[in-house]
Amino acid sequence: MNAEDKVFKEMFGHSDLILIADTNGKILYYEDYNDRINMRRYKNAVGRSIFELYPFFKREDFTFFKAIDTRQVIVNEVQQFEINGKQKKALNSAYPLINENGVIGCMVMSIELDNRSGKKKMSSVSSKYNFEDILTQNAEFEGSFEKLRMLAKGDANILIYGETGTGKELIAHTIHANSPRKREPFIIQNCAAIPSNLMESILFGSVKGSFTGAVDKAGLFEVAKGGTLFLDEINSISLELQAKLLRAIESRSVRRVGESFERETDVRIITSTNERLSAMVQRGAFRKDLFYRLNVASFSIPPLRERRDDIPLLCSHYIDHYNALLNHNINSVNEEVMNFFNQYEWDGNVRELRNVIEYACTIKAAGDIGWGDIPDYMVQKKKTNARIPSASKPQAVAAEKTEYVQPNTPLSCQIEALEKDILAGAIERNHFSITRTAKELQIARQTLYNKLNKYGLL
Repeated sequence: MNAEDKVFKEMFGHSDLILIADTNGKILYYEDYNDRINMRRYKNAVGRSIFELYPFFKREDFTFFKAIDTRQVIVNEVQQFEINGKQKKALNSAYPLINENGVIGCMVMSIELDNRSGKKKMSSVSSKYNFEDILTQNAEFEGSFEKLRMLAKGDANILIYGETGTGKELIAHTIHANSPRKREPFIIQNCAAIPSNLMESILFGSVKGSFTGAVDKAGLFEVAKGGTLFLDEINSISLELQAKLLRAIESRSVRRVGESFERETDVRIITSTNERLSAMVQRGAFRKDLFYRLNVASFSIPPLRERRDDIPLLCSHYIDHYNALLNHNINSVNEEVMNFFNQYEWDGNVRELRNVIEYACTIKAAGDIGWGDIPDYMVQKKKTNARIPSASKPQAVAAEKTEYVQPNTPLSCQIEALEKDILAGAIERNHFSITRTAKELQIARQTLYNKLNKYGLL
């Protein structure tokens, strides 16, 4: 697999197969990461007809042509077919390619659902990550893994909380990989990526004629039967769909859109959110009963700014990754930029750090990453000192304190100066970890946040 294919595979990491073809089915790009899907493996599929690769399909069977004909995106549709007398299944998503002249082709991503010896086993649909894939040297975060192992061994629904980019999907994979259901399907659905009017049929399935363009299709609850269904960004679903999801969880059954009977299901639900659901419940944006059903157990991922000791480790890992991918020879991040990284807020967390390293490794072939190799927005923040704790702030605080203790300075001002000096020293000593600083000072995290904001230390 060449570097370009590796990049493409990484972009669509859950797929076993990626195919792009024109409206006649002539293949323009093809990569089969799983030989079992394409039983007629060709060294070069580009230029061939899609019917040549899949002779057991009729035109009306292809998700590819359904997307072209309807000009609609098709997401997670189960496709069933038979090869040499053996039943096969794949989970397909198709995206019509449209320009000002109309539909010019389609891209299909497929995941095999392989049945062997009567037991369902997924390839890329099974979990891809485990504890060894969670990169950290932060003692507090590592300490939480024991809780995660215990949660994984059970069968309770789990709610994962973490800011954007902290790695919630990685944690979900790890839970499934260590659960009693690890040999069964692991199905992922990003709830924010699908319009509400389509999400119901994706989750619960549909029958032909139930709505315009509807086909007989199993939903993700059925596809994941026996395994785990991971609903990412659960905070984005509508109140109407929340009610239907609650019913499915409580009754352990689903009703396809347009059907009049229930189908039994057996799935473990893992959900994730970047917004506190308890706060959404209070303002009426999320059902309280569903919250309690999903939050039987919970796991929180600390943001990168609370585990700054992981920054050098992550930088080194991603430099090695992109060196191998791009055949570059970056050594490390230079000391000045690393000091900046250690003080930077990282609103996008690990994902942002990875993107920054990817950018630097892309525009630089060798040597150390310096100021000229990081994105402009970061350099601008450095210049304006916006929301970035400065290494010189404790000294600045000391200077301010000296000014405050001049004669005729009010006691309240002197106390505030002293408090600011204490806070600045504590937050720096704890490498800007809110959790550890609050613990050292024996105050609540929210109280610490308020005081740090008050004195401009965040």
